[in-house]
Amino acid sequence: MLKRTLFFSKRGHIRMAMEQLLYEIKVDNQKEIHRFPLEDVGCIVIESTQITLTAYALQALAGNNTSVIFCDTTGMPSAFMLPHASHTLTQRHVADQLAATEALKNRLWRQTVAAKIINQAACLQAGGKDGAARLRLYLKKIKSGDSGNCEAQAAKAYFAYHADGRFQRNPEGGMPNPALNYGYAILRAATARALVGSGLIGMVGIHHHNQYNDFALADDIMEPYRPFVDDIVLNQPKLFPLNAPELTRLMKAALLSVLAVDVQMGALKRPLMNALSMTTASLVRCLQKKETIIAYPTFPSPCRPTPP
Repeated sequence: MLKRTLFFSKRGHIRMAMEQLLYEIKVDNQKEIHRFPLEDVGCIVIESTQITLTAYALQALAGNNTSVIFCDTTGMPSAFMLPHASHTLTQRHVADQLAATEALKNRLWRQTVAAKIINQAACLQAGGKDGAARLRLYLKKIKSGDSGNCEAQAAKAYFAYHADGRFQRNPEGGMPNPALNYGYAILRAATARALVGSGLIGMVGIHHHNQYNDFALADDIMEPYRPFVDDIVLNQPKLFPLNAPELTRLMKAALLSVLAVDVQMGALKRPLMNALSMTTASLVRCLQKKETIIAYPTFPSPCRPTPP
């Protein structure tokens, strides 16, 4: 079942009642209550700093394995909440995760980089841009563990083809960088949610490792999914113009819709949020040595949500 992504931007109060998430706001001094069945909610974004939540609502959301994303005063995602554990075999899966050899992690990272480059090339094609063929040349150069750093080289070329001299990919730069940052933050939270749902811990990555990063594995697994965010932002210049001074609500709605984009998982089309769970379940089987290849999505055609 496709889980809903909810966006709360008005001052209000969130609580639970009768297995439903209630969002209470005032409109023209009249109280309005919006109700959402908890089981349908996969992710919520709290944009306003004037929204209050009950402890029971937070506990219920955690029990439902719902990602809760909090935004700062500028409206950009700044933190997210995940359940401590939501899988009955977490201890066994974490043991497999910690026991993974460097050879296994290097092989899995090579697959991850290849999947990312394949999707980057497809994203360029989806936007009618040059460079897809050149990008695919990197696929023959990727070594175990990507010791030659093809991932970074391909990313530099990829954004250069997208930009065509009009912008630089810089997290601190102007548009479209804030839009990409926003989309990647949503994707990171959804990836972390899927990992918890598969009984894995986010701080133990297959490639990313940093003592201050509790979500290294999410940063690894989300890499092949990034081009689906890029497709929304970089291939829709009318919705994301380079001269836009800030992210609009329409832009944010389009970015949130990335979790509902149909992606190709083998012979099946699945919403991206569901595909993430399929990828993390596949990773578990790889760590258990039951499979040798992580299941990552590819671009179907077309692969873009209808602008809201």
